[in-house]
Amino acid sequence: MYSDLDDAARDVVLAEVIDLELLLLKPTIRGDAETVRRLLREDFEEVGASGRHWHRDAIVDYLEQHPGDGAEASQVDATFLAPNVVLVTYAARSLGPDLAISRRSSVWVRDDGHWAIRYHQGTPVG
Repeated sequence: MYSDLDDAARDVVLAEVIDLELLLLKPTIRGDAETVRRLLREDFEEVGASGRHWHRDAIVDYLEQHPGDGAEASQVDATFLAPNVVLVTYAARSLGPDLAISRRSSVWVRDDGHWAIRYHQGTPVG
């Protein structure tokens, strides 16, 4: 589907996915279980910066109780891996007291016109 799009149209789709990814850095979104559930596929998995392995229900429950202080993203990039699959990568700096930096990547999948994350990984920097 997206292979048929011109560069400008592809950029619009990639920008849409990036915007969805960056929503998840906001505490108000992270603490909203319904919104987070919509942004994560049922088969979602995450390997967090702590090394912990998460599934959707566990991370939704955790974030609802602990939305954190948020984060700022830099070096954001997105690319199609397949017609309905996008990889988003970026660096995130925590806005909390520790100011931790991590490299993050998410694989977004579009089903029935809806983008949601299938896999996310955070890796601490230095």
